[in-house]
Amino acid sequence: IRGRVSRIYESNGKLIVCGMDTLSGKLVEVEADLVVLATAMRPADGFEELARKLRLPYDEYGFFSEAHPKLRPVETNTAGVFLAGACQAPKDIPESVAQASAAAAKVMSLFSMPTIEREPTIAEVNEMTCTGCFDCERVCPYNAIERKEIKDRRGNIIKVVASVNPGLCEGCGACAGTCRNKSITLKGFNDEQVFAQLVSASV
Repeated sequence: IRGRVSRIYESNGKLIVCGMDTLSGKLVEVEADLVVLATAMRPADGFEELARKLRLPYDEYGFFSEAHPKLRPVETNTAGVFLAGACQAPKDIPESVAQASAAAAKVMSLFSMPTIEREPTIAEVNEMTCTGCFDCERVCPYNAIERKEIKDRRGNIIKVVASVNPGLCEGCGACAGTCRNKSITLKGFNDEQVFAQLVSASV
């Protein structure tokens, strides 16, 4: 039975649990010797500030969301940040320990390699044409866009432009599609290269 409890009362020394069975949609009454009430769990104070700094998505209840519930259950959209325990959802101790072990294994796999190989398809910024609107920074789901100061020989700041962190960029292309003056492109996928691919495919 999976249900929502609406009332608990005592009758002839027994506890009667009344509720709605969400599977069948019927009202049920269960006679029990012992009823254990679970205390409601909510995220810790300050989770919004942490989510903002790490660019972590969270659900309507304030729990952090994983990259994929089946394929990447302990990973997030931010490279190098993993989830474990009740920060993702209410969990019991065995499930929290299992998830922590999975997250630790992911971290150890990174440190076990002498170098980390990345996909070459990442975004790059043309600093000459970038106007510093930073629309790309707002749409990037991986927090890969940073701000770079361009200075003259005297050290005076000429302008501030966008810069891509290659360690965080996943090459999704959201920034390239948002850029108003086409100052951001994906390596290997600029307009001329995409057009050449279309011409080759149409032949």
